[in-house]
Amino acid sequence: MKLIWAHPEGISSREIYANPDFHQEQGTKSAILFKINEKGYVKTVQQGRHHIYYPLFSQQEYEQALLKQQLENSLGNSSFLDLVASFCGKSHLTKKQEERINQLLEDIKNDCSTE
Repeated sequence: MKLIWAHPEGISSREIYANPDFHQEQGTKSAILFKINEKGYVKTVQQGRHHIYYPLFSQQEYEQALLKQQLENSLGNSSFLDLVASFCGKSHLTKKQEERINQLLEDIKNDCSTE
């Protein structure tokens, strides 16, 4: 995906296969490209014998999706509030605690957007 993100205007499968930083065998490269397309992370357009790959998600969005999936797989839930409750040794938070956490997250988000 890093190679595709580096080319938001699109990158051909020929360029991907030829890239020296992508060390896998061609069959492995093809399988990886197929999987990221199948999962909806890229858009592909066939151009002759090759495909052009366009990223549909930013790197940050992609990493957030992976983290969410990992949380669901390991904890059975990806809710941030449930995760905080788990860290505190609780099964759930009170409504007041949820509101405080949501306000804190909103404050953090606003601070980040003003920087």
